[in-house]
Amino acid sequence: MRLKDNKKYYRKFSVGYNGDKDFFRAVVLPFKKYISSVYSTPGLSLGVSSARFVPGMPPGRLRALRAALKAENIGFNLVYNFDGISGSAALPGLVKIANALKPDAVTVNGTCVMDEFLRLGRYELSISIINDINSLNQLHQLLERDPAGLITSYNIGRRKTYDLKYIAAVRKAFPGLKLRLMANEGCIFECPDQGFHSCSMTMGLGAKPDQGLFYCGKLAPDQRWRFLTGQYVPPKFLPRYAGLVDEFKVASRGVHGWPVSNDFIAGLLADYINEADVTLARGMQSAFGGTLFLSGNDARGEGGGKAAGAYLRPYPDDFFDVRTACAHDCWQCSYCRRLLAAPAGKRARK
Repeated sequence: MRLKDNKKYYRKFSVGYNGDKDFFRAVVLPFKKYISSVYSTPGLSLGVSSARFVPGMPPGRLRALRAALKAENIGFNLVYNFDGISGSAALPGLVKIANALKPDAVTVNGTCVMDEFLRLGRYELSISIINDINSLNQLHQLLERDPAGLITSYNIGRRKTYDLKYIAAVRKAFPGLKLRLMANEGCIFECPDQGFHSCSMTMGLGAKPDQGLFYCGKLAPDQRWRFLTGQYVPPKFLPRYAGLVDEFKVASRGVHGWPVSNDFIAGLLADYINEADVTLARGMQSAFGGTLFLSGNDARGEGGGKAAGAYLRPYPDDFFDVRTACAHDCWQCSYCRRLLAAPAGKRARK
C-alpha cells in the first residue's frame, strides 16, 4: 500500500513490540516520522508473568530495541498492564526491570504498581487501558495520589472510545495530561467476560488460550454484528479525534496468544495514516479481538447466507455519528446487526 505523507499524524502513533528481531528495521524505521513511542511488556525471561505474546523474548533483544529507539528519539514505554498481581512480592522485580531498561514511561495497571513507582519518583507514568477509567471521578481518584505530577498520560477507557464529549471534558479538566486512545482493539462493548479474558491470558504465561472459554468465542454467526459495538475505530474516522487525542495506540503485540508479523503491523499503520476506507472484514481482521468474529467464507462473500458479501462493504459514512450518539441498547437497536444482515447495496438504519 502506498503511504500518504500525512503530517497531522507525525509522532502520533504508539506501536506495540511483537518481539521480532527485525521489528525495528521493518516497522520502526519505515514509519519513524509517525511513531511517537513503542511499548512492550518484558518476556518471561525477565521474570514477568504477563508475557502474553512473546514469552521467550531474550532480555538482550529488548535492551537492543530500547537503545535503537533512543538513538532515533522515539519513546519506549514499559507496560505493566497485566492482571493477577497477588501482592507486593512482585514489585521489586518490576522495579529492577525498569531500572535496567530505563524506559521513558511506565504504564501501570492499578494503585499497587502505581504507588510503588510514585514512591520511587524516577519515571513518568501512564494509566493503562486495563484500568478502564471511564469517568472523571475515577480519574480524580488516581491523579490525587500523585501530587508530584508523575502521571503524565492516560489511556482512555474502553467504554469512552466514541464519547467525544467525555474526552473533551478530560482535556478541559486536565489540560496537561496526555490523552491516548486505543485505535484498533475490537472487544465487544461491555463484554461480560472482558476481565476474565484478560486475566486468563495473563495467567496462561504465554500459552495459547482456549478461545472457546470466552463470550466472544461462543457467539453464533448471527451474533457477529456485536463486534461493531466495540471500540475499534475505522481508519477513515481517525480525523474526528483531531485536537482531542495526543497519541493513538495501535495494538500490535499479538493476537490469540501468538505474535503478529511485521508486515501485518506495517499494514495497520498504513491504514490509519492513509485514513483508509476499510471494509467490515478488514476492520475485523485488523482489530485485536475482532478476528474471532471473522468467518473465512463470509469475509470472501461466499457461503450463500444472507450476510454473504456484507463483510466486503466499507463502513457506512454515518457509522461514527451513530456510535457517538449510541445509547448502547443493543437488545433493541438494529443498526449494527443490519450492517451484517442487509443485502449488498442497502444501508442499515437505526
